[in-house]
Amino acid sequence: MWQTHQLSGPWGSGAISELGGCVLSWAPEDHGELLFVSRDAELTEGDMWHGGIPVCAPWFGQGTGEWAVPHGHGLVSRVPWRTESLTLGDDAARVTLAVDGAATAHLPGADRYPADLTYRLDVEMGEALNITLTIESPSHAVVVDHALHPYLKVRAREATVSGLDGVTFVDYAADARANSEHEPVEVGRYLDRVYAAAPPTTLADDVISLSLAGSGTSSTVVWNPGPDGAVGDEWGQFACVEYGNVQDHAVRIPAGRRHSMTLRISPADADDN
Repeated sequence: MWQTHQLSGPWGSGAISELGGCVLSWAPEDHGELLFVSRDAELTEGDMWHGGIPVCAPWFGQGTGEWAVPHGHGLVSRVPWRTESLTLGDDAARVTLAVDGAATAHLPGADRYPADLTYRLDVEMGEALNITLTIESPSHAVVVDHALHPYLKVRAREATVSGLDGVTFVDYAADARANSEHEPVEVGRYLDRVYAAAPPTTLADDVISLSLAGSGTSSTVVWNPGPDGAVGDEWGQFACVEYGNVQDHAVRIPAGRRHSMTLRISPADADDN
């Protein structure tokens, strides 16, 4: 049976579920909760929920378009992971979770990926949150598109994302044509943009400012479902700024090799310390 780890220390508190390898909560000291989870979220095997930081792999959204995926956002968010290590320190909690192809073999779409594909999630949660996803394919070359999908607790109506000036994007909430802008992105509306680069960004409302950065990443996704979307009247309580390698930027992992990507999130004042 999977469990949810409740974590705390002088740095603050948080929670990580073995189901989906999902960070559910992160509340650094002096800042309070920085992740959103929908009030209707049910942690059920085989399903996804709106909230926390889901792991989307080995495909993101509807995949690369080479085949019709059976459901959005892949396989590993729907099954239990196993805890490899957990340590609590004064500065941070550190947790490693892992899952492999055997755990996802019963799900539709799993047969398109190597049976021995493995995933490891290294989470360091303290004043900042660092999450590293490593995917290894021991015996076969494979193409994966994948992302970390944080639901960040902000006042969406007042929030903007800066740092994406001039980066080409496709907005699936609009005309799905390539475009670019040279101003902060307003997220208080239905928005579904996939950007063709992954620079550092800042998500800020009238209360808090969060710095985000990725490594081993080539795509940024900015999403909010808007008032008519998936979470109803809760849409104004969060925005998603996601880092990964998706669609045309999917990663080819040769046989016997691995790929790692990291997402770092921190309150802007923490970066000044």
